[in-house]
Amino acid sequence: MSQPLHTGAAARRYARALFELARDQDELAAVRESVTSLGQVVRIGDVREVLLDPRLPVARKRALLARLLPDDLHRRIQALLEVVAKRNRLAVLVEIPAAFEALLDTHEGRLRGTVESAQELAAEQLQSIESALSARTGCQVSLQPQVVEELLGGIRVTLSGTRFDGSARGRLDALRTRLASADIG
Repeated sequence: MSQPLHTGAAARRYARALFELARDQDELAAVRESVTSLGQVVRIGDVREVLLDPRLPVARKRALLARLLPDDLHRRIQALLEVVAKRNRLAVLVEIPAAFEALLDTHEGRLRGTVESAQELAAEQLQSIESALSARTGCQVSLQPQVVEELLGGIRVTLSGTRFDGSARGRLDALRTRLASADIG
């Protein structure tokens, strides 16, 4: 998944049930492959809109998914599709792949995040940052690089909801705050 997506409670519950069943039945790899296929389909703009539109009938949404999803989807995913369709909750399919991937990351000791820099990072720099953070966290860190010119220099890393700001802009803002609150007597 290229970018983390906020997932709601319902998507997390469905994803957890799917994950735990797949893990307990030693089917994680196969289920993950089908979840990836599902994720690719629900990320398509028109499909996403159809699934999220409460005015459209479930039959139309199911027909669209049947047309676009591969025929060899894992039986656990097929069962999930039946359950959410029966409960008229097909919209939750938009968030389930990200929720499942987050559970898989935790299970496999992986952390995903972003690294922002004023200029594009070289592959070696990105790898060095990931290695340093992996050593520090004890997890395999995978970062998505982003160029944010306003940072001026340095980097800003967001990992598991925590931001580490080593940018020039961050340092200037911190200095400004300290100077503004300084007691000049």
